[in-house]
Amino acid sequence: MTQAQKIAKEKFKKAIAYRKKTGATLKEAFAFVYGRKVSPVKKKAAPKKKAASKKVAGHKKVGALPNSFKGGIMDIGFKVYHQYDIYGDVTSIIEDNESGNTIVKVNGKGTAKDKAEAFYNYLTKYSKYDKKDYAPSLKTKLNKFVSNLHQEVKDFNAGRKKTIKQMPIKIAEPKKSVLKLNPVKSKKLTKKKSEVKQSGNTDKNRDILFQAKKPGKRKTAWGTTYYESRANRSDKGVLLGLHNIGEIEASDFTRISNDTNGNPRYVIHFLQLLNDQERLLPFNEKYEYALKKAKKMGGRKFSNKQYGGGVVFQSYNIFDLAQKLEKLKNL
Repeated sequence: MTQAQKIAKEKFKKAIAYRKKTGATLKEAFAFVYGRKVSPVKKKAAPKKKAASKKVAGHKKVGALPNSFKGGIMDIGFKVYHQYDIYGDVTSIIEDNESGNTIVKVNGKGTAKDKAEAFYNYLTKYSKYDKKDYAPSLKTKLNKFVSNLHQEVKDFNAGRKKTIKQMPIKIAEPKKSVLKLNPVKSKKLTKKKSEVKQSGNTDKNRDILFQAKKPGKRKTAWGTTYYESRANRSDKGVLLGLHNIGEIEASDFTRISNDTNGNPRYVIHFLQLLNDQERLLPFNEKYEYALKKAKKMGGRKFSNKQYGGGVVFQSYNIFDLAQKLEKLKNL
């Protein structure tokens, strides 16, 4: 090795040592060794550690609205929770804490005013307070609360990606059957008509005078729904009504307990004593008119809960009484 090569080797070692010490480039290290002008070397700054984000237990946020939010208005406690569909869109549901009923669903569609109106209507229906006890600002505050929730959900859903990856459907090839089976003729299935069952008993002679609906759902004056199947409150099959009233017969009478002297008594409905023209009168006049007719044959008003609208007669020959009343009815 020549003297020049030894000097070059020595300077190369110095350049490498300088580079390790300062972090300079190889070009800058050689410039320093050979006494040339070297620009100041900037040291690499250590990467800053990211501060760990604090997590609040039980509060996942959608926009600025926390999940599992709870509140109360008047005597109605409620909570707000979120449901996600397959597209990632969210629907905020306001639910009654006590009954579990859904008060209103807010999905960012429609108008917030309609949602607030639905919330207000729920309060008026299920709250124990009267409307006069409501604060004047209740409707305004409800509108503001629902509007903020509506906007938060709308903003959240606006930034979601509405795409779903469709996976290829693989259809397996059917296996070849070795045995040949005789084809079986399929029987046609016919739906059996469900028979309407009625509970309790009813007097056919009384039932024929009144027209009722078929057994099924009914609505009360308070808005609740119930199922009516009582025989004395509903008609089965062909509806029965006033058009079925015919001639007065012995079977139209109902035997009741004897009077104090032991004489037999029979009751008949007052409408049986009226002809077609008299049945067109107002209801209260019908009964008075029937009683006037009945008194001519010894009949009188039957005041008993077991037979409403009845006229009672005392008779030992019910067939004779039926014929006389039929003649009286057509006079």
